Amino acid sequence: MTAARLYAADEVVHTDTDIVPRFVPSRDEAATARLAWEVAVDQLVRPGLHTVHRANGTTETAEVLTLLRQVEEAVLPGSAVTGKPSQGSRPPASLGALSLLASIRREVRQCCRTHDHPQWTTLTEQVRAWAEHAEHWQHAAPDYVVWAAEESTRWVAQARQLLDPEPRLPLRGRACPVCRVDVVQVWSDDEGDYVRRPALRIDADQVEAVCAACGQRWGLDVWAQLNTMLDQQLTHETLAVTGNTLGDDAE
Repeated sequence: MTAARLYAADEVVHTDTDIVPRFVPSRDEAATARLAWEVAVDQLVRPGLHTVHRANGTTETAEVLTLLRQVEEAVLPGSAVTGKPSQGSRPPASLGALSLLASIRREVRQCCRTHDHPQWTTLTEQVRAWAEHAEHWQHAAPDYVVWAAEESTRWVAQARQLLDPEPRLPLRGRACPVCRVDVVQVWSDDEGDYVRRPALRIDADQVEAVCAACGQRWGLDVWAQLNTMLDQQLTHETLAVTGNTLGDDAE
């Protein structure tokens, strides 16, 4: 029996008592939550396997970094992620990855700070030790198990979104109707430097048009109406500049 399993329910340290549910789950709910917690942690800390199919018909199996380790790598800009030499200036560390790692580290340390765990050297070891509580706390602290399952599942979803974000389709040739910016500079791992990209994009995940410059968002139905108005405005402005008005056409 591990040290983690020797602690009673009243010694479970919750990071935020306003977030941890205060109801008592049923036995089935606690069992389901424990399974979800362990599955989510397994996805975070277990290395993956990827099969590579060669042109000559042979296959090779390569080990992929753990999801948690990939997020840690994403904190480092440029060559630390891609393996390519970087050129010119580098961007600051990924704020999304930093925030996610900080949330995981804070919860694990807060929960396990009074437990007699060995000295950890990596965040992966900390998360594994945290999940060792699941079996005992399924019965001793089922409310925390439900919360931990939801939290760890959210961590997995956030990590996957950070590492493989939904594609965003650029809207070229359009300026944001709010900030009037049409082009922004973003970091490119392929180029090893900042590159120019259209400010307006379609966020396929949220089904919205979004401006990378000011952060303004529009639902696609609203954007379609706004886009029509912008087209009409541009047409009128062009006619006014060229002097080619409807009255001139009529003559």
